[in-house]
Amino acid sequence: MRWTIRNKVIICLALLMTIIGTLAFSGFQGVYSYRRLARSISQRAEEIPLAETLIGHTKQLRNSLESYKSNPDPDRLKMVRQFEHQIQLIASTMEAYETELHGAESGDLSINDTERELEVVHEIRTELANAKLLLATPHDLQPHRSLEAFETSITVLTEKTALIPSILQQRLGSFVDEVRLEYRTWIVITWITTITATALLVQLIRLGHAWILKPFNKLISGSRRVAQGDLEFQITTDTDDDMAELADAMNNMTRNFRLIRNDLDEQVQVRTKEAIRSEQLASVGFLAAGVSHEINNPLASIAMCAESLESRMLEMAKLVGMDVEESDYQIILKYLQRIQQEAFRCKGITESLLDFSRVGESQRQQTLIQPIIEDTLELIKHVGKYKDKTVEFECEQSSTKAVVHAHEIKQVVLNLITNALDSLDDSGIVRVKLSGDDRQCQITITDDGCGMSSEVLQQLFQPFFTRRRDGRGTGLGLSITYRIVSEHGGTITVSSDGPGTGSQFIVTLPAQECNQEHNLDDGKQNQVA
Repeated sequence: MRWTIRNKVIICLALLMTIIGTLAFSGFQGVYSYRRLARSISQRAEEIPLAETLIGHTKQLRNSLESYKSNPDPDRLKMVRQFEHQIQLIASTMEAYETELHGAESGDLSINDTERELEVVHEIRTELANAKLLLATPHDLQPHRSLEAFETSITVLTEKTALIPSILQQRLGSFVDEVRLEYRTWIVITWITTITATALLVQLIRLGHAWILKPFNKLISGSRRVAQGDLEFQITTDTDDDMAELADAMNNMTRNFRLIRNDLDEQVQVRTKEAIRSEQLASVGFLAAGVSHEINNPLASIAMCAESLESRMLEMAKLVGMDVEESDYQIILKYLQRIQQEAFRCKGITESLLDFSRVGESQRQQTLIQPIIEDTLELIKHVGKYKDKTVEFECEQSSTKAVVHAHEIKQVVLNLITNALDSLDDSGIVRVKLSGDDRQCQITITDDGCGMSSEVLQQLFQPFFTRRRDGRGTGLGLSITYRIVSEHGGTITVSSDGPGTGSQFIVTLPAQECNQEHNLDDGKQNQVA
């Protein structure tokens, strides 16, 4: 079961209310017990004046009887009225006393038990009725006997009324022991409730610390560590509630920050490498422009001098009557022509370097890619060092087109295929595959040659970087290839499982017109896979 913060707070509040209720129960129960005891004692204390009055009236009745016996009054009617009056006072006092007994608060205290007093009151009423009856009966025939009966009734009344204070006194005596027992009981109950409340309070503090304070402190400390830059730190709360959910959310946020940071760092590294590569290529272009400009003039002079020598040789041969078919003469002409050809070839190379160094975009148009690859493969066949190596070409769709400059893409294909052939052994195979759709064209060149390590893959497109097995090469071929593909708005990726496992180059070119800035947006795709 998953406990939420709301449920835990409710539990803590319930424990707090239980503590308050326990202490309140103990306190109020003790107060009400004291109140009940005080009221019971107060009510029974009110009976004492009535009991004393009742005893006083009974004594007066007895004194009147004793006075009558010692000095008989000839006026019997007057004495009877006096006795009736005193009996009436006793009866009215008894009624008040009985009313007080019935009004006593009922309860489980022994002091509240008025059953014995009510029995005595009933007996007193009976004797009062008997005394009234004796007074109302004529006693002319046996006056002495009648007086003895009345005296006996008065004696019983005196004894019965004297029992009332003694009964109350006995109640109070037993009540002391009862109160002492109840006092001890409530002392024990108070201690138990206090200990229970203390235990519940300790449990409440422990649960509050474990459920709320401790996870909250972990969230605060974890947030501070993350704010200080420790994005690898993961917050753990050891709970399964809203705090844990919040910690997971903060961990996900930290993880996203870490991914964004790593991605930004990687992009910075990529952009830095691209800037370095661009700077190196710019330096190469600047160097090529200077060298080409300086070399073109001497090459033009050499070619012009060779051509002038060739024409003078023909004129001299005619003047002296030399046979132009002689072998020596033909050798001289051949060398002069070779000098011209190589001079113009060098001039073409330097002009290519100048074209490479110039900023600007060549005119591009939708071009069939299959003929470009086939022309390049036909050219490579005539290179002597590649005769023993096999190149297989697969074209999925002959109508595959791309928006390119044909000569530049031919240079890209030539560089990639010759690099692949250079990495092969004598029995190696290079596979070229052409595929595409309406959006892009893809050229895949795969070889089973020497392969590349991760370090080589990182620097493969750097200018002047080369790892050819024969130690030859300038290290500019792949740099130029990368630049041409990038300027076309395409991408070039390379992959290799390691040395001895071969490698694969994938060139992707747009089939429709696109902005050159596409390369800047997809800089990461242009990197080594």
